[in-house]
Amino acid sequence: MFGTGNATQVNTITTAIDSALYNYNIISPDSAKTLNVVIGIVLAGLIALILLGGIKRIGQVTEKLVPFMAIVYILLALGVVIININHVPAVFSSIIKGAFNPASVTGGVVGSFFMSMKKGVSRGIFSNEAGLGTGSIAHACADTRKPVKQGFFGIFEVFVDTIVICTLTALVILCSGVSVGYGEAAGAELTISGFTATYGGWVSIFTAVAMCCFAFSTIIGWGLYGTRCIEFLFGSHVNKPFMLVYSLVAIVGATMNLGLLWSIAETFNGLMVIPNLIAVFLLAGVVVKMVKEYFDKEVTEN
Repeated sequence: MFGTGNATQVNTITTAIDSALYNYNIISPDSAKTLNVVIGIVLAGLIALILLGGIKRIGQVTEKLVPFMAIVYILLALGVVIININHVPAVFSSIIKGAFNPASVTGGVVGSFFMSMKKGVSRGIFSNEAGLGTGSIAHACADTRKPVKQGFFGIFEVFVDTIVICTLTALVILCSGVSVGYGEAAGAELTISGFTATYGGWVSIFTAVAMCCFAFSTIIGWGLYGTRCIEFLFGSHVNKPFMLVYSLVAIVGATMNLGLLWSIAETFNGLMVIPNLIAVFLLAGVVVKMVKEYFDKEVTEN
């Protein structure tokens, strides 16, 4: 919650805002540090107010704004791919070459292969949360009498998130010709650079707003996940103290080194996967039985 759900998301927001302001020469690298502290404090206040129920309207606005931003983001990303369509074959060739022959990029077969796999798995999990057990908290709130059908929605969202959105983002970066340092810690500025290289500086404002909406809605969602978990462990009386601590983590995320932040988030994710996958394995028989009963019932009804 503190790493993946909060600190890295806040870092994405500050990086997106900084990148947009850099494009218009509004701030310098020195003043960005002070600005990031201010952003972190403002976000901490907003997160606390929303989680404590003080500003429900912001949540309602975000609920409507995020889908709109996602659609426009996809359209702009497709535009980058279409404009640079002649680069697409070379991009896919480099992706495949980098995946199956990373030594040609970095030198050293074994080390570079494991580094590629580590980065790919950790970023994939960070993107879609597959195996973490967090998505089940949201899906459990669904008003449905068919848990198997709800499970299919969970599978589908992983496909859309990772295969569609992440692939489009990668194509934006690679088709636009932005310089990418292999294995280096990089955040929202890389994606924004991909858009600005194609459309110009004006698009940095939109991409910054879109990323802020995506990241902020994620922070609120993880805050609710955390509240449910902490309540289960210690009771409802610790909810408000947890929400306050969770909100203050935003200040840390706004000022922390990006590389260290990613390392902490990846470590926490790995620790979270272990107990969840053990539970998934133990429940595999139940899942198989429920899926079989679901399809048998569907066949009978049709």
